[in-house]
Formats: sequence, structure tokens, C-alpha cells
Amino acid sequence: MKNLFTIAQITDLHVGREIPFPSGKIALYDQLVKAVESVNNLDPLPDVLVVSGDLANHGNEKDYKRVHGLFSTLKMPYYIVVGNHDQRSSLRSIFSEHTYMNTGSEYIQYALDDYPVRIVVIDTLAVGSHRGLMDKERLDWLDMALAQEKEKPTIIFMHHPPFETGMPYPDSLGMDGKEELGAIIRKYNNVEAVASGHTHREAALRWNGTVAYTTPSASFSYKLEFHDVDDLDPLMEPPAYRVFRWDPEVGLVSHLCFSGTYEYGITEGVPVPPEN
Repeated sequence: MKNLFTIAQITDLHVGREIPFPSGKIALYDQLVKAVESVNNLDPLPDVLVVSGDLANHGNEKDYKRVHGLFSTLKMPYYIVVGNHDQRSSLRSIFSEHTYMNTGSEYIQYALDDYPVRIVVIDTLAVGSHRGLMDKERLDWLDMALAQEKEKPTIIFMHHPPFETGMPYPDSLGMDGKEELGAIIRKYNNVEAVASGHTHREAALRWNGTVAYTTPSASFSYKLEFHDVDDLDPLMEPPAYRVFRWDPEVGLVSHLCFSGTYEYGITEGVPVPPEN
């Protein structure tokens, strides 16, 4: 029997925010409920879930407690990545059973070695900014972590994408240190993927010898906008998450999934709008 391994990724939950639409107001906690239900209904279940940042819109403990309570219904272990809306101290306090976050440093960076695919998480939070940052300390840690296991297939999870998407507004909120990060990734041919979020849209790129992904938000989207704009309005496109399936005979395959109920599939209709 094949030794398959599956990782689900949800990102950009922004619990605590409510978005007004012409058809009614959407509470993003309710969107997360749909995402958790969808992941829990996958068959077979993912082996693990990675939550790649922006768990709460304002990083406050009340919203983290709501997320923590909902995540207690997950049928698989989950791991947390820090996003630009997150507060490290609050994450460590509310999710205190997640002892892997107690790294002995300011940053929440860690490697999970007990699975068929190694999971390496890096912290791109720059406090006080929506932009991300990979500084020397974090880059040195990543280089050291990857050097410890050069053969095992590895996925790196982070919040900010390490590449330019071609969308000027999201790219203006991108990450500093991308080139230095890419130089490290190039050294290790066992990095199967780098998975991020932050842009609230799907994108993929062949990048520094691996494949880099941005996964859409589990809560709301932004328009695919290739022009310079001052801001983007939220869209209620179907919220999504990603599933990575590792097959030793095939490699790493990525699947984009949509949470919610669509009787005839997304191609045959649109989500039912909320009632006023």
C-alpha cells in the first residue's frame, strides 16, 4: 500500500472582521466555520492542517479564543504560522498547548520531522507593518534547519509570498528579503514547495528550483488586479484552501479546494448571497 501523506492549508482567516456587502454583512468567523467543516469532511482526512497566518484580524485574544475553540473540532493535528495581522505573544498564550511555538526566540519558526514530508515554518512578521520581512537572523535559522535534513522531501510554509505576483497592490504589501531567501532555497533540492497566503488569491510560480504557491483566503478574496490602485475592495468569491498530496512514486501534487456548499459545482453557479 502506498505511503501517502496529505497536508491541508488554510490561510487568512481574519476572524473578528465583518464585511458589508450589498446583499448583507458577512462575519468572517462564519466563513471559518465552513472551512473547518469542509476540511473535516475530506475523505480521506488530511494527516495535518497548516494554518498559514492572519488567524484574527486585529490579533486580539477574544478572537484567538474563538478560533481556538473552533479548531478543537478539527479531526487532525494543526500547526500555526504567524501572519502580519497576528500577535506572537497572544498566539503563544491562547494556543499554549502548541509548545512548538516556544522556540526560545522572538520568532515562531520550527521544523516538524515526524512525518513522511518534513514541514518547515518560517516567521515573516514585521511588527507594525503589513509587509513581511526575512532578516539575517531568520534566514540563518532557515539555512541551518534545511541543512539538518538534505534528503527528505520538505515543504516550507510562510505567510507572505516570496515572489512578485504581478498585482501591484498586493506586491506593495509583499516581503523584504525575497532574494536572500531564494538564494537559500536554491541550495536545497529537496524543497518540494513553498506555500504562503497573504494575497487572498491563487498564484503559483516555478521559483529558485521549487514551486511557490499563494493560497486563497478561507474567508474572502480580492480582485485579480494588474493595474496600480490605492486599495482593493473585498470580494465574496468562494473561499478556498489547498491540499498537498505526497505520493513517493509521483511527488507532490497540489489541489485547490473550495469550502461551502455548491449543489452543481462552482462552474454551474455562484454562492447563494446572505439574506438582508
